[in-house]
Amino acid sequence: MASSLRFRGAASGLRYWSRRQRPAATSLAAVCSRSMASKTPVGFIGLGNMGNPMAKNLMKHGYPLIIYDVFPDACKEFQDAGEQVVSSPADVAEKADRIITMLPTSINAIEAYSGANGILKKVKKGSLLIDSSTIDPAISKELAKEAEKMGAVFMDAPVSGDI
Repeated sequence: MASSLRFRGAASGLRYWSRRQRPAATSLAAVCSRSMASKTPVGFIGLGNMGNPMAKNLMKHGYPLIIYDVFPDACKEFQDAGEQVVSSPADVAEKADRIITMLPTSINAIEAYSGANGILKKVKKGSLLIDSSTIDPAISKELAKEAEKMGAVFMDAPVSGDI
């Protein structure tokens, strides 16, 4: 049986098929495009040195954004581009069920999630909360527990500015 298999090159991914079978013809578009992701709004909190380019990349790829930052001036260029700016993390959670946070410190993350106007005040059941802040892992674990109590999924996805 092993001798009847042929492997196709890595450029198209490692695929195999029997010598007797030919792969179905596929168009380049079908091969190159991933399944169309829903373009539902993405909430984005934290538009500093790291968050700003991340949010711009989402915008560039057609995702409508619900934006919040503690410094309103950071939101101006997004608002000028037609993105929705809101007045608190809770307002982001009310309008989006996919939320990315990119915050500078553990204290900022706690405030954005658990503060008086935090995400967890209005988060919808089934929401996906992706925290890309580089914060204390114990804080991330605690925020994940709080999110789970609200029926949301919390993902700790820290990034670093270092290359």
